[in-house]
Formats: sequence, structure tokens, C-alpha cells
Amino acid sequence: MAAAALFAQVLVHRLISAKLLNNYAFLVISLTMLGFAVAGVVLTRMLPAVLERGDEFLAAFGALFALTLLATSALFSYLPAGAQFTTDPAVFVRTLLTWLPAALLFAIPFGFAGLILGALLSDPRLPARLVYGADLLGSALGAIIVIPAIRHFGVERSLTLCAAVTLAGLLAAAWPRGGVPRALSAAAALAIVLAAARPEAVFPIKVRSGIPFVGRDGPGYGIEYVQWDPVARIEISRIPRPHPGLTTYPLLIGDQAPFLARFKRALTQNDYAFSFMVEYDGRRESLAGIEDTIYATAYHATSVQKPRVVTIGVGGGFDLLTALYFDASRVTGVEVNGATLDILRRVYADYFRPWVTDPRVTLVEDDGRHFLAAGTGERYDVIQLSGVDSYSGTPGAAHVFSENYLYTAEAFDLYLAHLSDDGILDMMRLEFIPPREMLRALVSAVAALRRAGAEDPARHVIMLTARDDNFTALLVKKTPFTAEEEQRVRSWAGAARFFHLSAAPGENFKRQNLYQLF
Repeated sequence: MAAAALFAQVLVHRLISAKLLNNYAFLVISLTMLGFAVAGVVLTRMLPAVLERGDEFLAAFGALFALTLLATSALFSYLPAGAQFTTDPAVFVRTLLTWLPAALLFAIPFGFAGLILGALLSDPRLPARLVYGADLLGSALGAIIVIPAIRHFGVERSLTLCAAVTLAGLLAAAWPRGGVPRALSAAAALAIVLAAARPEAVFPIKVRSGIPFVGRDGPGYGIEYVQWDPVARIEISRIPRPHPGLTTYPLLIGDQAPFLARFKRALTQNDYAFSFMVEYDGRRESLAGIEDTIYATAYHATSVQKPRVVTIGVGGGFDLLTALYFDASRVTGVEVNGATLDILRRVYADYFRPWVTDPRVTLVEDDGRHFLAAGTGERYDVIQLSGVDSYSGTPGAAHVFSENYLYTAEAFDLYLAHLSDDGILDMMRLEFIPPREMLRALVSAVAALRRAGAEDPARHVIMLTARDDNFTALLVKKTPFTAEEEQRVRSWAGAARFFHLSAAPGENFKRQNLYQLF
């Protein structure tokens, strides 16, 4: 039972993260504890009856755990996704009042799990130390086995498996003799069979309509494939050709029509964080237009010919395609989501084959920082992080479930240590107004440069920002940028339609901004 409770807790967190973009995922621990607390209150009144008719109550509680786990998950999956971000207080309150009760439903199955565990711990016929030891052992087991379960079965089937194993185990230990426990067990068994046979019907996860920020929705859009990873759910969608005038981030796609016609699909994580899957036929000219996107910033700045590149985060491969377009000698893509790499190599092998099988490309399943720290000590001419987020953490609780260690002081030290003498770190993210995320990255980068011995860190930094200030790229060079490199970037950015130079050595911008002021 303890294994099932922890197993279900992780699954519920994944389900809420995929549906609500983590806005309420931090409730999962609270929901579990709320269910256990309610169980404790109930047991203070019911304990004598539960101990007297232990088998019947345990069987009933087990059946109700399985039944309510599937029912609440099915209802939660069916509800529309709703607004994810808003600055309108009325919309925020309406969204909160819609989703908080829906999330609170998950306290019900955890309440029945708490009734079982509480009854066993309170039974004077059982040694409490033995029961508690089994509880700890089961909790550890559940937390471990849920990882391969998500990878191999996905969250929906794993929920069904959790309900089935729990029901079977409790029936084996406490076969119901009364009519009510038997009826509840039969209902739970029927629900398990239906969920196992038709998971797509029982758990119809309704996603947001259209990929965020693509700029179009409707005809031509549709999810083709979904695969769970322990870190996040990965979705592949058909998309209509994006239009730079209708998308929130036109600097990601440029404005060359032949290139935009190659935007056939997109990869999303938890139905939100997106990466375009450009159709590439193996010819460099088929990527013409990618040099106008913000992804190309480091290559316009670097003086290194045939650079050695590592990209942290692979997604749909846009970073790697950019490196190939600029004639990189070697490109290593480090991706933490195993499902993403399986999609690239197997599920959509025909679509991705021209660059996945390119001898210059190496794909690695690993956390980006761990890959650099545990690697051979190789140094790179370009280290690129393009909006790297798993969207599996919990902003509402300071990432208590999945902290991101790619933006810490130690991470910047690591990046600088793995740059060649003329190497460039290219870090880009969406930005807010006034700046905060990339401003913090700039501050962290300058501190790392000082620790590395840079006498004038400003000479090592160039930044480019979207015309509407919602996206920024930070270039950090291990050695000072040369006058030629600065001029090359300045000329390129000056001719760009969707972004501009926002910070550079010696610049005196007419429009001051926080990056340049710092």
C-alpha cells in the first residue's frame, strides 16, 4: 500500500504538470498529506469498528483507493486546460476556482490509502515497528519503480497498473466476505479492465488548442503522437506554416518563405514548451533562412572555423540544424528526455534521418550539466542553451520537485571551463518586462567571468533582444570579443527585422536598458 501511495503520488504530479503547466502541481504533496490527515481524523471515530472487521474494511478501502484513483484521474484528464498565464485578476480567480477543486479531488484516493496504513499502524495485534518498516520500504520501492513504469507504460497505463496491483494485493490479504466490500471490489475491477482496454477513452487528456506562440491554429494543426518520459510528456504535432507577423516570437523563425515552408511539425513538452521540427533533406541550402533566426547568434559572432558545438537540450533539433548550417565539425546534442531521443531515432526516424545519422552529430541522453562535469574534459567552441526547461518543475513551490541546475553560479563556472580559448556560451530565454530572467543570467555570467580572472567582464559579453523585449540571447566569450567580432554581430543585428543589439562592449545606446546599464 505504501508503494502504491508513492507510485500514485508521482503519477498524479506528472498528470497535473502535463495538464496545468505546473501551476498547481505543487499541491500534490499537500493533497497526499491532506488525504492522510483526513484518514487520521476518520480513524479516531471508526478505529474500533475497523479493527473488529479488519478484512472487510481493508478490502473496501483498497477497492475505493483503486476506484477513486482512476475516477479522479479520468475526470481531471477530461476537463479543459484553461488559461495558464494571465495578468487579469478576474481570469486568475476564475481559473483558480475552476482548478483548485479539480486538483483537490486527488486527496480522495490518498485518503483511502491513509485509512489502510493508519489501520495497520493502529492494530495492536501487529508490531508497529514492523508495519512502519514495511511502510518505509514500500515507499522507497514505489518511488523507484515509478520511473521505469512511466518510461515503458506512460502515466495513464501506470495509473491503471497501480490500481490493479493494489486491488489484487489487498484482495489476496483480506478477501471480502460482506456484500458492500465485494460490490466495491467488483466495481474497481471493472474500472481497471475498462482503463486497461481503452486508456485513450478513459483518460482523454484535453490539451490547449494549438501550439503556443506558433501564430496560427485550426486547419493543419493536430497532435500526431504522445509519449511519456519520467521528466515530461512529449507531444508531436502537425502545424500550419507559421507566419512571423502572427507569432509571439518571430525571431525564432525568421521571415524567409521557403524556410518557413519547411516548418511541418513541432515538439512540445507538457503541451507547452515548444521546439520546431524543420524538414531537412540533408542539403545545406534547404536550411537557408536559419541564419536569420536568433539561434544563429553565436555563429555570427565566433571567429572559429568549423566549430565544435554542444547543445544542451535537443528538442526538435533546431539548435543542431543551425550548427550544421554553419559547418560545425562536430555537434553533440545532450537531451534529458529519453522520450525525445526515442522519437528522433525511432518513431519519426524517416523525418529526422538526414541529421540524426549525420556523422558529425552525436546524441546523448543525459542532464546537460552532468554531461559536461562527468565528461572527458573536452572543450567546445560553442555551448548553446536555447530556452532549456523541462517544464516539469513547480514555479509555485520553487521547483521542489525538479530543480533546474543549468543556471546556477557553479553551472556558469562549468560552462566557461569547457569553452575553448575563443569559445562562446550562447544562452537564450524568453524574457519579461522589466527584465529578470536574462538579467539574472547576465549577472551570473559576469560573476563567473570575474572568478575566472577576467579583468573587464564587459568586453566578454554581447546581448541581443527581441524588438518587443520578450526574448534575449546572451553571448559570453571566454576571451574578450575582438573589434571584428563585435562589428560582425552589430552589422547582422542592425539588419535584423525582429531583434536588436541590447548590450555590447563600448556601446552607447540611445535607448538604455538594464542589460547595458549593468
